[in-house]
Amino acid sequence: MAHYRAYLLDQHHHVISVANLQCADEQEARERAAQLVDANDIELWQLDRRIAVFEAPASRTSQAARREKPQRPREK
Repeated sequence: MAHYRAYLLDQHHHVISVANLQCADEQEARERAAQLVDANDIELWQLDRRIAVFEAPASRTSQAARREKPQRPREK
């Protein structure tokens, strides 16, 4: 069994909490970390290697809104 950590992040990407995961392999760790996503993003790490980031649905929506260009008012 390998040791992984799933970090729960706030909206500023600061760590709120950590879950220690003992998993057979990286695939199992990814599946378990994905299950932890709720209102906050999750980062999955093994030692000093970031494996994946799982974004919360609200986070994806706000990021998409920031990427869109603001629309200028129409000229008459």
